[in-house]
Amino acid sequence: MVIEEHSILIEDIDLEYHDYTRDRLFSRGRTSSFHALKGIKCQITRGENVALLGKNGAGKSTLLKCIAGIIRPSAGTISTFGRVILLSGSDPGFLPHLTGGQNVIELATAYGIKDSELGEFYDSVVEFAEIGEAIDRNFKGYSTGMRGKIGFGFITALRPEILLIDETLGVGDLEFRKKASGRLEEFIQNSGTVIISTHSLNLAKKICSRGLVVDKGVLVYDGDSAGAVDLHISNSEN
Repeated sequence: MVIEEHSILIEDIDLEYHDYTRDRLFSRGRTSSFHALKGIKCQITRGENVALLGKNGAGKSTLLKCIAGIIRPSAGTISTFGRVILLSGSDPGFLPHLTGGQNVIELATAYGIKDSELGEFYDSVVEFAEIGEAIDRNFKGYSTGMRGKIGFGFITALRPEILLIDETLGVGDLEFRKKASGRLEEFIQNSGTVIISTHSLNLAKKICSRGLVVDKGVLVYDGDSAGAVDLHISNSEN
C-alpha cells in the first residue's frame, strides 16, 4: 500500500554488474560479476534532508542513479512520488554554441521552469554567477571557473520535489565558495526531499537530520545524521 507521506520507497533492491575481461589479445576471455547493491531497503519521508555517506566505491552514486531511474536494479523496486532531479557536478547540460544567457533560458524550460517564473529564474542565476557581460558570449569561450559559476547558479535556482546531489557542488575561488556554500544550504532547505552524497561531514550534520551509511553495497546504518557521521569516520579509519 502506498503511503502518501513518503517521497521515496526503496524495497529490497539488488544490483549486479557483469564485466567481460580478456587476459590476452586472442583469449576467449571470461565474465565476472560484481554485486554493487545488496538488499537495500528504506523509506524517505516527504521533506526529509538525508545524508548518504560511505567510502569511495561503496555504492552511493549507484544508489542515487537507481533512485533517479538512470540504472534499473537487478531485483527489488523503487517508487518515487514527485519529480526527481539528480545533480552531479555543476553542469546541468549547457550547449557550447549558445551564449550563457541563452543556455540558462533554454535549459530552464527543459527543467520545467514556467514562463511566468522564467524572468526571476534568469535574474537569480545571472546575479549569483557575477560574470558580467560574459553572459552574452558563447559558452564554449568560458573559462572553467566561469562555467562552474553559472552552472552552480543555475542548479541552485531550481526547486525540485526530490533532489539527489552526488557530491558537493563547490566551485570558484575561496570568496565565491563561501557564497556558494550559503546558497547551497538555502537551496537544500527550499527543495522538497533531499538526499545528498557528500564528503563534507560538517554539511551532513548541519543540514541533514537523517543519515544513511553504505558499505560495500549494503545499507549498514539508517538513523540520525550525527550517528551516521560517527560510523563513517570509524569505517574510514579501518
